[in-house]
Amino acid sequence: MTAPNSSARSSGGVPFDFDALYRGESPAEGIPAVATPPWDTRAPKENVVAWQEGGWVRGDVLDIGCGLGDNAVYLAQQGFNVTGLDISPTALSIAERRANDAGVRVTFAVSDSTKLEGYTETFDTIVDSGMFHCLDDAGKRSYAAAAHRATRPGATLLLSCFSDANPADEDWPRPAVSEQTLRDVLGGAGWDIEALEPASWRREIDGTQVEMAFWYVRARRRALP
Repeated sequence: MTAPNSSARSSGGVPFDFDALYRGESPAEGIPAVATPPWDTRAPKENVVAWQEGGWVRGDVLDIGCGLGDNAVYLAQQGFNVTGLDISPTALSIAERRANDAGVRVTFAVSDSTKLEGYTETFDTIVDSGMFHCLDDAGKRSYAAAAHRATRPGATLLLSCFSDANPADEDWPRPAVSEQTLRDVLGGAGWDIEALEPASWRREIDGTQVEMAFWYVRARRRALP
């Protein structure tokens, strides 16, 4: 499957080309190129490890917006059957190499997260570590509906996204997601939120300590009428 292109439109309405970012080029007007994306830690994200250790990951797993594949590789190492989807072919090429180097099998494919064409009642768990906030309002709603269609009854959606508690940053503008947006979008698409918690982490980026605020969400798929 392929997406129409590798661009997304952020909640602020600015086109953002993720494939360009992974190629080391400017992803959007006014945003400089970076040699390495700031989220590339070559390790699974803390929230993904916590979800797995907490027993929330089960069955066939979709890592949506998998990027460079470190979360997918980690979950495959834990014995899960994992599919990693992303809009960027460049990122997926790197992800495949990392999976091969780790000696695990992950099915990677280019896909538009707002459509998930070809997947119907396929997955028991969806892991979304930082993809939801990349979409505009219409994209968020399409994504939530597509995720519902792609999962089996009783499936779990595990999601982390930027919070609206983050201060504005002109050098690296970040989308902001409110609690009400999460409740409206997920609830309207057939997802019952079981846990919604604020979280934060501090990391050094280009020599500067940056603190980021997130939402961590766990939602259960319900049957639609």
